[in-house]
Amino acid sequence: MQLQDLEIFVQLYAQHSINRVAKLMGFAQSNITARLQAIEAEFGVELFTRSHQGIVPTENGTQFYQYAQSVLQATRKVRAQMKPDAVSKRHIVMSQLLFNLLVVQQKQYSLAQNTFDLLSSTEILVLSDNEVDMVVTYANFNNPGYQEIATDYLPASFVVAASQEEGQLPYLVNSDRHCPFRARTLRRLNHNMTNVQEIDSWDSIIKLVKNGLGIALLPDYLTTGDDFKRIDSKHRFKVPYATFTKVSR
Repeated sequence: MQLQDLEIFVQLYAQHSINRVAKLMGFAQSNITARLQAIEAEFGVELFTRSHQGIVPTENGTQFYQYAQSVLQATRKVRAQMKPDAVSKRHIVMSQLLFNLLVVQQKQYSLAQNTFDLLSSTEILVLSDNEVDMVVTYANFNNPGYQEIATDYLPASFVVAASQEEGQLPYLVNSDRHCPFRARTLRRLNHNMTNVQEIDSWDSIIKLVKNGLGIALLPDYLTTGDDFKRIDSKHRFKVPYATFTKVSR
């Protein structure tokens, strides 16, 4: 097993998609699948299960993720100590929705100069002090190892497919209890879960809405085309997010 295998695994854990990780890391999908199978064969356990939501980590997969993160973090630290004057890539953590906006669309952060971990709000909240160089999140992040350097807003609206009426469609939310998109959706429904469906994949939520199978609160940058329409034009939201950098010690 090589260090790159651990990097691939960490991305698989964050992205829930072999295809998306292949595109992100510039590999063929078959190569990503082969590396995952090699890790599972070496440890003799299943690390992910497959579902309509993508790949879902098993209990062993979550344990292996913690191991992979610790090894990669220790490796980065050793490299920095051995080559203190070398230019190293900045390690950034953010959510998938912010990554798609800030990195993919707006190109605010270079792939050549930074490495990224895409984590849920809950995973971001439990980051240890100084674990990464920068955190960009809409979670209520309050870690003494980091200082806030910028704030902004992610405009969002409740949307359905352009060809659909609201009707009895379910509201789609992810399972991350600290996600503001989930929280605002449940607040709209007075926390009545009767008409709520948890889908633990943003890609799946977007596809379900586009195909007329649900309603979701989504960032406006994802719904500017003709595939979506707002169900309540009077109530739009601004989800705040902030950028944090590691405190020098």
